[in-house]
Amino acid sequence: MPKFKLSHRDNLEIIALYRQSWPVHAIVRRLAEIGIYVTWGTVKNVIKRYQYGKIGYENFNHKDQNLPKFQYITDQDIYFVKTALTENPTRTATDIKHILADKGIHTSKSTVRKVIDAAGFTASKPRYGQMVRDVNKQKRVQFAREVIANDDHFNNVIFTDECSVQLHNNKIVIYREKDSVAPVLPKPKHPLKVHVWAGISRRGTTRILIFENIMTAAFYINPILTSGLIPFINRVYPSSHRLQQDNEPKHTANATKAFMTEQNINWWNVWPAESPDFNPIEMVWSMLKSRLTKKEPKTKEDLINGINSFWREDLTIPICNNFIDHIYKVLPVAVVTGGRATGDLPRKIFPERSSGKSLQYFNRKLQTPEYQLKIASLKLK
Repeated sequence: MPKFKLSHRDNLEIIALYRQSWPVHAIVRRLAEIGIYVTWGTVKNVIKRYQYGKIGYENFNHKDQNLPKFQYITDQDIYFVKTALTENPTRTATDIKHILADKGIHTSKSTVRKVIDAAGFTASKPRYGQMVRDVNKQKRVQFAREVIANDDHFNNVIFTDECSVQLHNNKIVIYREKDSVAPVLPKPKHPLKVHVWAGISRRGTTRILIFENIMTAAFYINPILTSGLIPFINRVYPSSHRLQQDNEPKHTANATKAFMTEQNINWWNVWPAESPDFNPIEMVWSMLKSRLTKKEPKTKEDLINGINSFWREDLTIPICNNFIDHIYKVLPVAVVTGGRATGDLPRKIFPERSSGKSLQYFNRKLQTPEYQLKIASLKLK
């Protein structure tokens, strides 16, 4: 079990539960659920210190962040707010104010914000991931379990996808002097955009195709499959391969399926819908856009040259393998989350590198007590 140094807020959490007549063993389990890993003896010691009057807001250790003193807000109220935000982190300060009012606690919004801070929460911009419908969550779990059971290493899989790249992309961060207005970066209303199709595998990359028109089934067949995929299969995977593609209509059209059958393209037709997080090429697109942002292309020619340069020089076989190895973490986590979008959970749960590991390796780790505690703290089930 990882060691945890209790902060003053953690002590107040224990005290709040104790004052609600929670037994020590229940407090230990509850703390583990919110990421605080302590022993029975530690909790007992905190309770004893509280009973002797050694823990409270008046005993606050000023090495920690300053906690406010509330006239009408109790520790139980702070814990109530913490529970409310844990259950639904999208609640606003106004929502919390109304929830407290329903309990008979009438206070200002500024005090509510201080209570939220005392509960250990802060506001941040939300991150969004793909939406996964319930029916597809089940299919994602089923797919992940089958692949894990086979301990697939994806040695003959060609992962493919399309993405759009803008000439004028948003910067991730911008610095400004304190107490000054943030500068506005110029951006055209309709920025120049190109589309790309490509694939990666354990043995390297396919040709990257750059185009501007809308992709139809006919365009997907020729030139995408004809010029981009088939030559790569013949050159790199002449004996056996599996083509991974998502379930967009142009990929699954009758004409496309007939062409793949005619050309002996082995479509890995088990890929679950709404599963971009399973496809390592999504990490390639993220890396591509990051590289282009640093180069700051000014013209369409600069943009296309930057894309080709990245594909030719930056995307090496080892990097392709690193991205593919990441699936070893993603699929076990998808099972644990019940098929929901995994986001950055695989890296959060498994901070170690996935290179040289396997699906079975990370799946077994999830069954250990240490990782069961991590799962409980992240509320994945």
